[in-house]
Amino acid sequence: MTEYLHVTFGSRTVLQDVRNQHLDHKLLLTVDEEDKERYQLLEKTTNKKSIFAMPTTYEILAERGDTSDLRGWMNFTFITLNDMERNNFIRRYQAYEEGMTEPGFISSYLLQRNDNSHQIVMLSTWNMKTDWENWQAKEDFPLRQYESSNSLYGLMRKQYSFAAFSKQVF
Repeated sequence: MTEYLHVTFGSRTVLQDVRNQHLDHKLLLTVDEEDKERYQLLEKTTNKKSIFAMPTTYEILAERGDTSDLRGWMNFTFITLNDMERNNFIRRYQAYEEGMTEPGFISSYLLQRNDNSHQIVMLSTWNMKTDWENWQAKEDFPLRQYESSNSLYGLMRKQYSFAAFSKQVF
């Protein structure tokens, strides 16, 4: 069954209100590592339609590791590829991920944006940020060739950690 990752952005207060309106959904709040005022609300689901008013929706093409829940420190790597590059990239990335045994690795998701099939996102989750940094520093890091030509591929990274919801006072 196809799974989707729906994402929306906003302030902590606004996203907590969204969560409170949808307590029957498992919504996860994360905070941007570079901008502690920027929050993201995520929902991993089999429903193609999002409950968010302005979602960014990704189809999950592949997943590895402990994917029962989204947890841990998150790295999103965005890359834009043409049709031929996209298919080759997906095959190579899946083959690499299949044997992945990096310390601190929890899970990996290969995502394709629903409204732009050329935008591919690699979401990886880790016990700690330093685990990802150690993996990324390795010589055989699978995205190395794309990093050197990041302007050609639009390579961009965003990193998030989970934020706790505060209790609402009524």
